[in-house]
Amino acid sequence: MFRSRAAILPVLCLGIITAALGADSLERAVDGSKATYAYATNGVVDNVADRLGDQWKLLLDKSNLGGNELEAAELTMPSGTSVRSHTHGSLEVIYVLSGIYGHEVNGKLYLLKPGMVGIVRPGDRVRHLVPKGGPVKVLIIWAPAGEAAKIFRQGNGVAPEPVQEAKALDP
Repeated sequence: MFRSRAAILPVLCLGIITAALGADSLERAVDGSKATYAYATNGVVDNVADRLGDQWKLLLDKSNLGGNELEAAELTMPSGTSVRSHTHGSLEVIYVLSGIYGHEVNGKLYLLKPGMVGIVRPGDRVRHLVPKGGPVKVLIIWAPAGEAAKIFRQGNGVAPEPVQEAKALDP
């Protein structure tokens, strides 16, 4: 059992990435083959607003991950948001960072709080809802990749600053 909610996110991400990459990619990473991915990143594009007023930040895609295994985005939805029922072609994992998130899957509504996870399998009908009490911020992971292209259009948003290599852990 995890002692804190903060411990869930790294384990969740590691599990999804490990499953998506497979043994061959992991062996290449260990044996020193030339990297085709970013060692550290602030994301791909930030400050993307959609027609509902949602704020998106694309964190991972092929450009910095090096493959189409998955995509990840941070999403902030304003209070009172209601996204119509839809489906995805990929597994969608939603980790609540702050606020209350209404997660409706196949007609069943779940209220998720920080540290909780919502899961949507390909073909499930999902609605995203935010109560009027305040905004919600979530981390969304899609595996395999392909969902972000529906949201992030080229030229919309700004590229985050690159992560600089550190000289030492403690200054």
